[in-house]
Amino acid sequence: MKKISIVFLAVMVFLLVACQGDVESTSLTVKDAWARSALQGNPTAIYFIIDNPTDQEDVLLTASTDVSMMTELHMSSMDASGVMKMTPQENVPVPSKSNVEFKQGGLHVMLMNIKKDLKPGDSVKLTLNFEKAGQIIMDVPVKEP
Repeated sequence: MKKISIVFLAVMVFLLVACQGDVESTSLTVKDAWARSALQGNPTAIYFIIDNPTDQEDVLLTASTDVSMMTELHMSSMDASGVMKMTPQENVPVPSKSNVEFKQGGLHVMLMNIKKDLKPGDSVKLTLNFEKAGQIIMDVPVKEP
């Protein structure tokens, strides 16, 4: 009887592993984050990619840092006359099974009135607050554009 139980258990473990196939991340993640270098008192920006492999849309509600007086979600866009402008975003939807890229000339986290010089090699603590995923806290490296 004991031998049959062990064989049954081994077969069940084998079947569970075989059914999984390629296991992918099942939660929202943020990758390739970097902050633009800047001098104290000036604005700068943080860029990254949000990867949402889940079946549910999520929403980036806010961002905050330890190095700026004010942090906002922004979108850069060109108006009809060819002038680049930045518009604060109340939030940023993150569709299911999709990526949202924060990049130069598009979505970004805007840091205004930074408290100290940010030089390549430094890092910025960034907190992103999502409606479903909750808080994601990361150290973002500072780089030259």
